Amino acid sequence: MGGKVIVIVRVIVAGVFLVAGVMKIWDFEHARSATPDFTIAIQQYRMLPWPDLTVALAVYLPWLEVTAALALFVRRFALGAATAVLGMSAMFVVAIGSAWWRGLVLDCGCFGKGRAPTDLRLHLLAGAVLLAVAAALIVHEWRRARRD
Repeated sequence: MGGKVIVIVRVIVAGVFLVAGVMKIWDFEHARSATPDFTIAIQQYRMLPWPDLTVALAVYLPWLEVTAALALFVRRFALGAATAVLGMSAMFVVAIGSAWWRGLVLDCGCFGKGRAPTDLRLHLLAGAVLLAVAAALIVHEWRRARRD
């Protein structure tokens, strides 16, 4: 990928993960922590058997999203950040795919508390695109690291 394209891709991916993480950390509408809402969103997927694991994921995942988004712009951390984005995107695709397969009707929780059930097919497509873009970022960063 060309230099300008990679910058645009990096900005878009970082923007998505930064906004998603911040919206899960803080509920701007009610000026309070959004973690309880995100915990409920995770529980809707019915994938995690232990409540403590659900709470831990709701607390730490948004901070990982924010950290990875910012680290995409730090040369030393870009490969690790792209790998984290790939992992989170893969986890999202599996969760959305599982919910869709099981016929669940839910709010994905992607950008904090939603207002209506999510069209899981569109989110599955968006997750697949993020997964592909993250893979392309990893290849780019890996090649750049080999050149340096």
